[in-house]
Amino acid sequence: MVLLIFRLVFLIVGAGGGYYIVNTFLTDYLGGNNLLLIGRITGIIIFSVTGFFIGDYTGKKIIKDVSTVDRKVRDIPGNNLIIGVIGLTAGVVLGLLVSLALRSIPFVGPFIPILVVVVFSYVGIMLSLKNKQMLANIFKFSKRFKEESENPQKGILNVDRYDKVSKPKIIDTSSIIDGRMADIILTGFLEGALIVPGFVVNELQQIADSSDNLKRMRGRTGLDILHKLQDSKNLHITIFEKDFTDIDSVDSKIILLAKELNGEIITCDYNLNKVAKLKGINALNINDLSNAVKMIIHPGEKMNIEIIKEGKEKDQGVAYLDDGTMIVVEGGKDLLGKIVEVIITGILQTSAGRMIFSKISTNGD
Repeated sequence: MVLLIFRLVFLIVGAGGGYYIVNTFLTDYLGGNNLLLIGRITGIIIFSVTGFFIGDYTGKKIIKDVSTVDRKVRDIPGNNLIIGVIGLTAGVVLGLLVSLALRSIPFVGPFIPILVVVVFSYVGIMLSLKNKQMLANIFKFSKRFKEESENPQKGILNVDRYDKVSKPKIIDTSSIIDGRMADIILTGFLEGALIVPGFVVNELQQIADSSDNLKRMRGRTGLDILHKLQDSKNLHITIFEKDFTDIDSVDSKIILLAKELNGEIITCDYNLNKVAKLKGINALNINDLSNAVKMIIHPGEKMNIEIIKEGKEKDQGVAYLDDGTMIVVEGGKDLLGKIVEVIITGILQTSAGRMIFSKISTNGD
């Protein structure tokens, strides 16, 4: 139906254009009435057919482009319809304003506004959808600013009406390759849109294509994790294609993107974490989270552990907690492979992590 409308509109405009051209430029050459009539009919037919094929080509291309955009944004919840209507409205208004200057063209003038409005509407929708994140942020923050201005104590005095705006989370290459990020996201602890920049995906691909076996394996693992997140029905993860071509560093691009979207960065990279905080961007470091959720153990507590291997010192055995924390067991050398009860005697916190010291529990303890 849409394609038929495009064909008819261009056919009518072509017919009007053919009639206008013959009447304006060829009247002197077609002296007789019969020749003039034949010329008009010929001009109308030629330009109508030309307009029909142009409309067919243009209509198919526009429908294809709109379908492509629709497929890309179909899974994005929330603001798509509103953003599309905003773009359509802006396109219609601009199209009408431009068409006012073209109405004075003889004969085809009344038909030109139709074509102009259709084209401007299409451009408006396309531009609004391609910049949907920016528009969504503008309208969200405008609404939030207005509400806070009217009621600055809203978040304190009226908890039921409190409206929290979750910042988008921008995922970097290190956190994707690390693997723990996927498990954290799937548990549902993170709020807001999850964004993977296109240049991060490109970097993952380059790592996966590396000649180094270790790098290649890490890159492929990262791509597999990304596919796993995209396939999850309970997640909304977006590949954000904007790039900063004048900048080479991926970390610098991530920081610029976080500033532009007013977002936060998920990372395992120590340097990126520090630079982001220096530039006023909140960075969620998975290593910090891992340290924060480790089991709290106090000296004097008892626990059952399995001794895995011998320690460095005489008579020592070594065990590990589920989070990887090493436990040194005094007198545990001869108990390899056995589950024993131990008493915690001390805890040492180092830059490399925690180390727990213990001794074998006896009935007297």
